[in-house]
Amino acid sequence: MILNRTKWLDEDKQAFLDFLKAKGNPHKVAWSQNILQTPSPVLAIATKEQVGICKEIMKGNYQSFLDLQIFDFYETIALFGMILSRMKSLAEFKHYFDVYLDQMNCWAHCDLLNFPLLREEKAYYLDLSEKFYTDKRVMVRRLSLFILFKCVNEKEFLPHIFNRIKSFQDEKEYYVIMMAGWLLCECIIKHKDETLAFMENNVINKKIQNKAIQKCRESNRFTKEEKDFLWKYKVK
Repeated sequence: MILNRTKWLDEDKQAFLDFLKAKGNPHKVAWSQNILQTPSPVLAIATKEQVGICKEIMKGNYQSFLDLQIFDFYETIALFGMILSRMKSLAEFKHYFDVYLDQMNCWAHCDLLNFPLLREEKAYYLDLSEKFYTDKRVMVRRLSLFILFKCVNEKEFLPHIFNRIKSFQDEKEYYVIMMAGWLLCECIIKHKDETLAFMENNVINKKIQNKAIQKCRESNRFTKEEKDFLWKYKVK
C-alpha cells in the first residue's frame, strides 16, 4: 500500500485498515492485550513495524491522514501519537493533541509520546503538566507526570517535579502511581542528594514512594550498598 500519499481520502480508510490487519500477529494478540491492558482491539503489530509505517506516512501528507481519525485499533491510535511526536511545529502539534488525549487509553499510548521543541517551549509543557494532573482521565494524569519525566535530566525542573509528586498524595490509580514512582526513581538516580532530602522532608503518597524504592532496587544503576541504603526510605 502507498503510505506517502499527497492526500488521504475517506475511501482510503478501509484499505489502510486491511493493510494493518494483514501485518497483525494473531498468535500474539492475547499476550499483547495482557501487557497493554487497552480496551481497544489489538493487532499485535511489532513496534518497529509501526514506526516504519509512521515514517512512511510522514513522507507524504500526514495531516490528511490524521484528519481521518482512524482509531479502530490500539495500533491506529498509537500511529496518531507517533506522528504527533515527530512533528516539527508546535502549532501543528497543538492542533492535533487534544484529539489524541481523548483517544489514548493505555500506558503505551502515553509513554510513546515525544514533545516537539520541549527545551524551547518548556513553559508551555509545564503548563500542560499543571493542567493535566487533576484531569478525570487516568492516562492524562499519567501524562502530567510523563511530561516531567522527559525533563528530569535538568536540575531546574526539580521543584516542578517535586511539587507534582506531592500533588498525587491521594492518587489511587495504578498507572498514575507507577509513573510517579518511575519519575521519583529517576530523580534519585539523576539528583540523589536533592531527591533524598525531598523525601525526608515531605509526606509522599506511600505507594509512590515505595514504588520508587522498588524500581531503584531493581535498577542496575545502583550498587548493592546503595540499594541497601535506600531501604530506609521504604514506608511501612
